[in-house]
Amino acid sequence: MRKLILLAVVSALLYGGYWFVGRSQIESRLTEALVAANDGPYDISYNSLKTRGFPSRFDTTVTDLSFVDPATGTAWAAPFFQLFALSYRPNEVIAVFPAEQTVELAGETYTIVTSDMRASGKVRPSAALTFQNATITMDNPRITSESGFDVSMASVLAAMRQAPDTTQTYNLFLETRAIALPENLRRFLDPTNLQPPLIQNLRLDSDVDTSLPIELNGAADTPPHITAMRIKEFSLTWGDMSATAIGDVTPDENGVLNGSVSLSARNWQQGLDMAVANGMVEADRRFLVNEIAGALDETPHIPDTLTLTLQITEGMMTLGGYPLGPAPMLR
Repeated sequence: MRKLILLAVVSALLYGGYWFVGRSQIESRLTEALVAANDGPYDISYNSLKTRGFPSRFDTTVTDLSFVDPATGTAWAAPFFQLFALSYRPNEVIAVFPAEQTVELAGETYTIVTSDMRASGKVRPSAALTFQNATITMDNPRITSESGFDVSMASVLAAMRQAPDTTQTYNLFLETRAIALPENLRRFLDPTNLQPPLIQNLRLDSDVDTSLPIELNGAADTPPHITAMRIKEFSLTWGDMSATAIGDVTPDENGVLNGSVSLSARNWQQGLDMAVANGMVEADRRFLVNEIAGALDETPHIPDTLTLTLQITEGMMTLGGYPLGPAPMLR
C-alpha cells in the first residue's frame, strides 16, 4: 500500500513538473515568436500573455492583440485571442476569437461581429510539425464598415486536411449559408427583386497538390507552392438559380495557368433578366445574347441549363471559343 501511495505521489509530482515546464515553454516560445515577428516586417503589440489550465490543459490568453503589415496597410486587432490544448495532446490546438474584432484593408476598417468564432488545428508530433488538418467556423458573422458596407451570413465553415495516404495533397472545403449582400450591391444586381434577399449557399470543394509537404517547422528555405488544383465542386445557389463549376488547373513555375473548367448554370435566363434590369445587358440585345448562349450550350438537351467550358491556355482564357483575356496568376 505504501509503495502504491509513493508511486501515486511521484507520478503526480512528475506530471505537475511536466505541466509547469510545458506552460513555461508555451509562454516563452509564443513570446519569442511575437517578438521576432515584431522585429521583422510586421508591427505586433499585446498587453499580456498567460497560460493557465493546470493540470489537464494549456489555456493561453493574449489580451489587446494587434497585428499590422505596414507594406500592405493590412491590420487586425482583437481584445483577446485564446489558444486551448490538452496537456497530454499539445499538437492539437483550438483557437477562440472574441465576439468583435476589426480588420483594416486598403484604408477601410471593417468590424467583424460573430456569435461564435473558433478554429482548430492538428500537426504531427514531430520536429517538422507536419500539417494534418485545420478548421475554422463562424456563427452568424456580420461584417460592417463606416462607409456602409454590410454583409452577413448564417454560418461559415472552412476546412483543410492532408488527404489520406498522401504527403503533398490537401483537401480544401468552404461553405457559407444564408448570405445577405450589402444593400447597394443587392440593388445593383437585382433592382427589380427577382430573387430572394438571401443567397442560400456558396460552396467550394477542391484538392490541391503542393511542391512540398506543409510543415510549420520545416527545413525548406522556400515555402511550398501549388502545383495543381482540382475543383470537385464550386456552387452558388440563389433562389431558383444555381451555378456550378468543376475542372482542373495547373500553374507553371511562374504561376501561369493551364487547364479547363466546366461551367453550368441552371435557370440561367433569370440571370439574364437581372442583367437586363440592371443595365449590364441592353434590352434590345437580350434576344441576341439568348441565341448566342443557346448556340454555345454544350447540354442543349437539358432544359433551363447552360453549360460552357472555360479553357485556359498559357494563361489566356476562352469561353465557348470566345477570348476573355488573361487568367489570374496562381502565385
